[in-house]
Amino acid sequence: MSTHATQPGVAAEEVDRVLGSRMLRWISAHQSVVDGLVAVMCLVVQALVLVLPRALPLWPGLLLAIVSSALLLGRRRYPRAVLVAIALVSTAGALVPTPVALLGLPAAVALYTVASLLPTGTALMGYAVLVGVPALGALVRFLITGAPQTPSLLDPLALLALALGIAARSAAGRREALTELVNQRLSTARIIERQRISAEMHDIVAHSLSTMIALADGASDAWQKHPERSAVALRRLGDVGRSALSDMKRVLQVLREDDAKLDESLHRSGHNAPDLEDVIEVFRSTGMPVTLSRSGTALPEDPALSTTVYRIVQEALTNALRYAIGATRVEVGIDVAGGTVTVQVADDGLAAPQAGRAPSQGSGRGLLGIAERAATYGGSSAAGPSLGGGWQVHATLQIDQAGRP
Repeated sequence: MSTHATQPGVAAEEVDRVLGSRMLRWISAHQSVVDGLVAVMCLVVQALVLVLPRALPLWPGLLLAIVSSALLLGRRRYPRAVLVAIALVSTAGALVPTPVALLGLPAAVALYTVASLLPTGTALMGYAVLVGVPALGALVRFLITGAPQTPSLLDPLALLALALGIAARSAAGRREALTELVNQRLSTARIIERQRISAEMHDIVAHSLSTMIALADGASDAWQKHPERSAVALRRLGDVGRSALSDMKRVLQVLREDDAKLDESLHRSGHNAPDLEDVIEVFRSTGMPVTLSRSGTALPEDPALSTTVYRIVQEALTNALRYAIGATRVEVGIDVAGGTVTVQVADDGLAAPQAGRAPSQGSGRGLLGIAERAATYGGSSAAGPSLGGGWQVHATLQIDQAGRP
């Protein structure tokens, strides 16, 4: 994930590299060379049209051919101006004795450029200018000289260029839309990854530190009367600290860039939580009377589902550790029935803090995180006082047979 102010995206050229052929990619990367080749090709074709018949003076037509071909060098930068200029050159060609088809190829190239770069309405106006202005010149020549040259408003080559240009512009629009869609999905993926990292950091810092503080307090209180319990609590304290450090390194690795080894295992990041029995045992080490019961069918072996259930239970037990004063029971229940997984954590503790005990300080995101995890699986969550006293957290997850949302 980038840490720059502007998020990286996918450019249209990158989409072309993926979807286009090698020739199309070369043309896109060497537009100036392509424009020069097109101009030279038009000049050669027009020269052949002039030389082969040997019936007309060569120099007037050759001059028009050179001018029209040279204009094509600026067709991408000034498409409208080039089209109008070539229309005027074609009009001049209608006033001097030149072949009718002499300037048809440069005109078609100019019209294709306008149709591929500008809106369809502009392209249709360009076609009207391209055939209308030379037709007007031919009419003027007929009125002056009486030369029998009938203008036509339906130029097959120009119509073909118009259709190809509109099709090319539509293809470019689809590529731009695909590029925007890819960038939107990348942006969404970044937001989801930030939220996941935020949830992971909350789980590691809030849960682990709360457990470590409880273990340290328990070891201190039992040091004189029950040294063996203090030793067990201290060992648990070290285990929780090492586990938190390992999780912290894993999460922080996601923020690094250009890590090929990390990329290969990124799909497992965040879905390698321990078993529920392990987290239950850690909380028991703090003196919390936790019990775990399972009912229904077995939980599907899906890493994301297991992590979600683990985090919900971990968050609920952490809240019980902080706020359930004097609890004599903390019950964790997991029920899998059909396509529903029900997670419930209930205690009988008191909500008010006792005198002399420092109030717990949470981040305010714990219950929100449970709700978000449940919503990811199309479920819901609720938390509040129990009827017989204490507090309970209830969450449901909707899954398919494989354990996916």
